[in-house]
Amino acid sequence: MSRYAVIDLGTNTCNLLIANSFPDGSFITIYDRKLPVKLGRGGIHKDLLLPEAIERGIAALKSHSETIREYNVSKVKVVGTSALRGAANRDEFLEKIKRLLGWEIEIIDGELEAELIFRGVRLSLPDGIGKYLILDIGGGSIEFILADDNDIIWKKSFNVGIARALETMQMSDPVKPSEIMAFEQWFDEHLQELWSTCEQFQPQTLVGCSGAFDTFMDIYEKATPDQKIRGVSEFPLEAYWQIHDCLISSDHETRSKMEGMDKMRVEMIVIASVFTNFILKRLPIQKLLHTHNSLKEGVLDRLISKGL
Repeated sequence: MSRYAVIDLGTNTCNLLIANSFPDGSFITIYDRKLPVKLGRGGIHKDLLLPEAIERGIAALKSHSETIREYNVSKVKVVGTSALRGAANRDEFLEKIKRLLGWEIEIIDGELEAELIFRGVRLSLPDGIGKYLILDIGGGSIEFILADDNDIIWKKSFNVGIARALETMQMSDPVKPSEIMAFEQWFDEHLQELWSTCEQFQPQTLVGCSGAFDTFMDIYEKATPDQKIRGVSEFPLEAYWQIHDCLISSDHETRSKMEGMDKMRVEMIVIASVFTNFILKRLPIQKLLHTHNSLKEGVLDRLISKGL
């Protein structure tokens, strides 16, 4: 048995996964934690990491490093996504982390990010699921992967993440109907390749993974017993739409008091729900699934496979 740690340093959160791996390539998660980092705040449209964002990133990674030491981990892998790959001054941040913690951060491009998300999500899905569309909503980018059981048909990373959206347009609290329409138009203009691909292949199942979908499901599970099927939960569309209606009609204070609400997502969960609702309206989706698995599980699976 080996023990691995994977850190996914995203635009909004810094996620740590620690797991025990076994000779057959399987693993069991023993620790999973997310810290707010907001690497993209104030600089994502300028392709810069602001000094305060760099400090938040360093603080989050230092905190995770302390946890990793406690767990006697044999190998650590750190990956960076949209905010880092787009930042002109990322080397400053990378060099500081190398000097302080001894870690080399692998900056992955959007194509590899989508592939690793698929790899992580696929571990949680039952066999024979058929054709499905994976959606991972990030702060800097949003990934879609169209697959048929174990095979990727198409994958794409779009630079329309929630942090980018909120720095592109203003949003009132609560959000106004006119603002929702403006956001939907902005998303629509950037997702033409998604529309044409889905028109051709007609996926009817949407698999929402990690991030905002964890929060949607946590809110739902507070009122409804969770029925998990091999790591996946079905999320009734009617239940999601009820949550969506509550979110878009709420202000910051109301959302912060909602049962199941992740305090890190109070600010961005509304636009994440606007995006999800837009996708569900725009595509012929008949079934919504949720999985906690995403990028970090895919990175871990790749790490274990290379070890084998």
